[in-house]
Amino acid sequence: MPDPEDIFDDDTVLSNVEEMLEGFEWRGGGGGELGKFGGAKSQADEIERRLVGELKALEAASIHAIIESDDRVNFVIKHLDDALAELDKMDLLIGMYKSQLNLMNDDIAHIEGQNRGLQVQTSNQRMLLAELDNLMETIHIPEADLTTLSQGSLENPQGIEQLEKAAVSLYKALLSTRDKMAAASEHVGDYQVKASQFCKRIFDFLCIMFKYQVNEVSNAKDTSSSKGPKLPSHAVMEDFLGRYCGLMLFVKEIDQSRYQQICAAYFTAMSDLHRAEIQALMTTFRGQIRKVTEDELEASFANTKESPTLRQGSMRRVGTVVRSPLEGGRKDSSGKISGSEAFNLALQQITPRIVREQGFISDFLAITALDASITFADYMILESYFRRGATAHLASQQGKLKDIRSAMEVVWGFLEAELKDWVDAIIRSDNMQIVGVLAALDRALVVGERERNEFLLRTFQKQYQRSSSVLERSCKEQIKSIEQTKLTLKKRKGVVPFVRVFPLFVDRVESQLEGAGDLNIRRVVDDNYERMVTTIFDCLQQMAKMDGEGHGVAAEDKDQLNYHVIIIENMHHIVQVFSKQSVAPLATFVSQAREKYHQNLELYIRLVLRRPLARALDFFQGFEQLLRTTPPTEVSLHSAYTKSALRRTLSDLRGKDIRKATDALYKRVDKHFGDVLNPAAEHSAVLKEVWKACETEVQRLVANWKSLVEKCYPVSSLLLYCDENV
Repeated sequence: MPDPEDIFDDDTVLSNVEEMLEGFEWRGGGGGELGKFGGAKSQADEIERRLVGELKALEAASIHAIIESDDRVNFVIKHLDDALAELDKMDLLIGMYKSQLNLMNDDIAHIEGQNRGLQVQTSNQRMLLAELDNLMETIHIPEADLTTLSQGSLENPQGIEQLEKAAVSLYKALLSTRDKMAAASEHVGDYQVKASQFCKRIFDFLCIMFKYQVNEVSNAKDTSSSKGPKLPSHAVMEDFLGRYCGLMLFVKEIDQSRYQQICAAYFTAMSDLHRAEIQALMTTFRGQIRKVTEDELEASFANTKESPTLRQGSMRRVGTVVRSPLEGGRKDSSGKISGSEAFNLALQQITPRIVREQGFISDFLAITALDASITFADYMILESYFRRGATAHLASQQGKLKDIRSAMEVVWGFLEAELKDWVDAIIRSDNMQIVGVLAALDRALVVGERERNEFLLRTFQKQYQRSSSVLERSCKEQIKSIEQTKLTLKKRKGVVPFVRVFPLFVDRVESQLEGAGDLNIRRVVDDNYERMVTTIFDCLQQMAKMDGEGHGVAAEDKDQLNYHVIIIENMHHIVQVFSKQSVAPLATFVSQAREKYHQNLELYIRLVLRRPLARALDFFQGFEQLLRTTPPTEVSLHSAYTKSALRRTLSDLRGKDIRKATDALYKRVDKHFGDVLNPAAEHSAVLKEVWKACETEVQRLVANWKSLVEKCYPVSSLLLYCDENV
């Protein structure tokens, strides 16, 4: 049961709370909702703050009361103060010790740094001493090596190998002095003298060997075979001189003036050798060139005026034996060859010789581009230090050295003039051989591009340009000759000269282009063909028109016949010749000729049949026109096409009259297409074809007429009359 003192009534509690709130200046009620809640919140915070302050004051008072009530508290506090004082002393001592240790750490770091510096310095001094020892060893050349350089054999491979090894010591010593690291050496001057003497020794020996090897090649047995002359082989000489490639690298880097002298000596010796060999080769081939025959001379439009055929008549008739020039063989019975063939065979030997010589010069004399060049250090597989030094020195001297193109121009400088003289001689003898010359030059240029040989490309390109100009002038002259023939020819019957010559011309050109399908000359020739063909067609057309400028009806019919005769004979000749052996570039030309041939043959037959069949042709032509608008059963009712008119028309087609008309027609066709130069050739090829076409046309007309009569005049007596007469 609770103590009565702890029991308070509600009024007492509320009274105390109100007093407490008044002490905190609490104010209730007031303003709107916003002011109400805002004021209440701030007053509550103030109450909380004051309550917390009261609690702290009570706690402090409680602690003070406890301390004041017990004496041992002062004792504990005193000892705590003493302990704190001792800790302060200890902290001061530790700070002093730390300062001393920091000072000692700096001293130790300084000592360690000095120690490391001394170690690096010692190591560097040891390395420097080792390098100095190595350098002294490098610039020191054993006496045995110097003796070998001055007395060693240059004639056998063993001696050359010993000289290369001995030259390594001298090479290292001289290469080391270039950076002046050993400039103070008293032996440097002596070494340079030794190197100069050794280079002179090599120069003297090689000059003798150049002459000796050239004489050996010149005096060798003739290597020509049944297949034709051949250039002597240089394999033995190249094998012998190739052994000195390493020593040439040494001379090139150590004594450039002596190196230039060796190059000059080699260039002179080889230029004389190549000149003699090429001239001998060309002389031999010139002796194998056959003379141009009369038939070959006729294969030019420029020679049509002097042609024996033209002296006999204005034009050549197509005889029974018209052999295509493309069928003829190209081999001479004496075994001789044309000028262009000889030129091509010579270039087939000269071109690889030029390529081989450039390769040998690059290897033997070490004349190469900087990025592809090697040094004596590379050749002897020395340390990288010497390789770098040698490469840097070679790069600095590159401008003073001769490049491969200049070297080839010195050795082969004579070739351009020799080629020009030979080509000029071929053209003077037979200007049509220029096509074969260009084909040979084209093949040589292909080799030059494949081998990337600048000298070969430049030399043959110059000659190619000159020869191309000659071909262009020749083509213009041929075209001009064709046009001149058109103006000067009086009688225009048969095959005109330029049509007869053109297959011969093509044959001569094509015989020089065997295996040249991928070459540039093939395209050039095809273009020239096109120009000539266009000119031929134009001139033929104009000639036929000029021959058809008569006056009067009879003259007009005759002139039209002459026009068709000229076109038929010439187109027939072209088709007949080129059909036996196709020439691909002329396929379009032959197709056009065949088309013109058939067109003019059809027109010619219409004209030539009018003389014997004029009445029947006119009658049935009108008959056919009438059938287009009139039924067949009513045709006979027309005044011009009665049964009696049909009988009068068919009366001209009696057997006796037909035979007489046929004989007259054949004589007329034979007069147009017969061979007046060869009367024995009664039935030429074109005459046979034209007469066969006339027969076919007459048979077609008669069959057509018979069909019309049967269709429009169904009377047995008329049909019988028609059959008997026809």
